[in-house]
Amino acid sequence: MRRATVGALAMVGMLTAACDADPAKPSGKAGGETVSSDVQEIGGRPEPIATVSPTWIDKLTAMRDSGNERACTWSTAYPSVQDAETFTTELGRTVENERTRFLEEARKTGCDDNKHKAPELNVDFSFLAVADDVTGVRFVTLYLGNMTGGKSTTSVWYDGTAKQVVPALSLVDQGMRSQLGTAVKDALADRKSVDTQALDRVAANPEAATFDDLAFSGTGDLVVTFDEGVVGAKSTGQVQVVLPRATAEPLLSEFGRRAQRRALESGKKPVVVTATSTSSGTAPSDASAKPTPKPVDCRKVKCVALTFDDGPGPHTDKLLGYLAKYRARATFFVVGQNTAMSGAVVRRTAQAGHEIGGHSWSHRDLTKLTAAQIEDDLRRTERAIQAAAGVTPKIVRPPYGAINSTVRKATKQPMIMWSVDTEDWRYRNSSRVARVAVNSVKPGGIILFHDIHPTSVEAIPRVLKTLSERGYHFVTVSELFNGKPPKVAYSADPPAKAKAS
Repeated sequence: MRRATVGALAMVGMLTAACDADPAKPSGKAGGETVSSDVQEIGGRPEPIATVSPTWIDKLTAMRDSGNERACTWSTAYPSVQDAETFTTELGRTVENERTRFLEEARKTGCDDNKHKAPELNVDFSFLAVADDVTGVRFVTLYLGNMTGGKSTTSVWYDGTAKQVVPALSLVDQGMRSQLGTAVKDALADRKSVDTQALDRVAANPEAATFDDLAFSGTGDLVVTFDEGVVGAKSTGQVQVVLPRATAEPLLSEFGRRAQRRALESGKKPVVVTATSTSSGTAPSDASAKPTPKPVDCRKVKCVALTFDDGPGPHTDKLLGYLAKYRARATFFVVGQNTAMSGAVVRRTAQAGHEIGGHSWSHRDLTKLTAAQIEDDLRRTERAIQAAAGVTPKIVRPPYGAINSTVRKATKQPMIMWSVDTEDWRYRNSSRVARVAVNSVKPGGIILFHDIHPTSVEAIPRVLKTLSERGYHFVTVSELFNGKPPKVAYSADPPAKAKAS
């Protein structure tokens, strides 16, 4: 992945963090802190890299975007911190460049070619260290389907003392980089998957472009990861080297020693946080008002389920305010990673009377995973929702609405699709989104929106006003089906006497 440039990021006292924990097993409870770490794999083995999982902080938001061009799907995410505009802008530009490059290459391989697995891009991230003087972010980019590229990683470090972004290689002192090359070469000497000549070239003159992913383990070892094709054949995947702490510490720069110390402290000293702000800065005063529950029998009256995917995001609180004004209940299919970072928003959503459903951990196309991977992904997402809101999701929505026999068997809960696709991810126009929604809906319908887009959120007041004037009742998905959704649902049967208007 191309290197990102990060602006100021001061998050001391803002993050709940820990490393070397099971990412699928939150150790906190609803209303408190949760500690976990993201575990990536190389060659089927968990990576030793220690990561920090920030939770319960509204000011820290996962900026997620997703969509598809014909059969080519993509999902990207990067962290955003309020009042850190440079950080957000530059990381956003980085993932947008990656998405653009992906689509250009995907079109060449054939997005419409049904004989092959369609290309998929997934860009995710984790924190390596969090402090006022050091912040580390690691991006993981997956090229899946019939595209070449596989897995790519890069780490971005911010020196808060010098107020500047530094490349991963800056963890190593300038005068010790030749020794770094030697240490890496020695560690890989007996690795059969390594191209000896390529390793010699890379180790002889360590450069930021090739040594672009440096991080620390939970015990302070230096972990160096090379992308496919850098020191070995592309078919062998990434190559990773773990330099023991005793070997690595003499090589580190002053910044590298600080980064190592902060990485270890982030895991050992979780910060207890009380979140009081909202993801959008200031939420409408009635954003948490719970819609007055009224018995609604959708077999007798016109009902519609408004559903929102890919959040929580920076605009979710504003959306809650719009819904509260009409006492409308809705369903939010949340992404696990976003939930872990913005648990308070999910908690407010549930407290406002809305239904929470799962939408996978990082928006992967589940049809490209094994049954075990699907179950693990959905279970991890479920636990994040339980920790955030104290509720267990009873329904899920597969990313992209993609299902096959494997997904059907591996998914225990009902899978909720939609009868109206506003295509709000493609058309960022509030008027169009609202027009498609109100003109296409029928009694018993399920409308798809994405609350990560401001234009989608701004379309909701018109949708609420127009449909309420037509006599529609806004209900959750479970209410739409009288508490018993089918295994796969696109819409509910309309009431006998109701007519779409």
